[in-house]
Amino acid sequence: AQAVASAQWTATLAMGGFYQGKGGGKAAAPAAPAAEGVPGALKRKLQALGYPELGSVSLDGQAYMKVILWLEEEKIRLYEKIDRAPLRKFDKSWFEAVGKYAKELGVPADGLTEKAINVKLNVLNGLTNLAVHDIYRDQDEANQLQNAVPHHAPAAGPKQRLGELLPALNRILGTFELPQLPQDAMDTDILAGLKCALVRVAPTGAEEPTMDLRKLPLGIDVVDPEVRKAVAVLRLLHGLELQQLQVNINTVINELQQLTANPQTDSRLGRVGR
Repeated sequence: AQAVASAQWTATLAMGGFYQGKGGGKAAAPAAPAAEGVPGALKRKLQALGYPELGSVSLDGQAYMKVILWLEEEKIRLYEKIDRAPLRKFDKSWFEAVGKYAKELGVPADGLTEKAINVKLNVLNGLTNLAVHDIYRDQDEANQLQNAVPHHAPAAGPKQRLGELLPALNRILGTFELPQLPQDAMDTDILAGLKCALVRVAPTGAEEPTMDLRKLPLGIDVVDPEVRKAVAVLRLLHGLELQQLQVNINTVINELQQLTANPQTDSRLGRVGR
């Protein structure tokens, strides 16, 4: 029954229906086709919500009153049907009723009048955000949201930079009778193969100096020399883990930047103070 009532209400909106002729017994004058004073970002949110009179939405006159009433009737539904009567009366008391209604929802509405364009814009934007949030929450609770996973190209992507070295590397690995890499090997595998080839070409000599664990700063006082060596090894391992952690953090930041690149903002929606 609720779905049928909603469909009937939407059809009434499309034909003018309930809103037609509100205020002084005269039909409302058509609003500017370009939706004067309404930012594009706000119009896109109203379009996503399915507002039926998107082409005439405006911050002036009854066009503004209609969209506020539609948000409450169809999306937010804070009031019971009988309690929405003050919002349906497009007269001088309407702005006072909407100001009270907005404050109950936590939307600032101080100084809301017909001529206060900035306040009207803030109220409409705040109520639209609440409507979007409510719909998102309802769909999330009903498991109706589908998260799009970004597709990453495998080896041909911009992150693969060592693919040209693969044929020559496989010849070197074959010379040393080592397993060769597949044609779709990642850069990390190619780099590991290069290190392996380097070990075979220039093996580490026993005469090379090694790290003296006794001289490694530990940050703590250790008297026993054997314990000091163990602490030094743990400190080196911890340093390696921190390096890997930094690599992981950089990878996460890079992936997030790919998702948030090229943001679209509307400077007209910004404000300073309350």
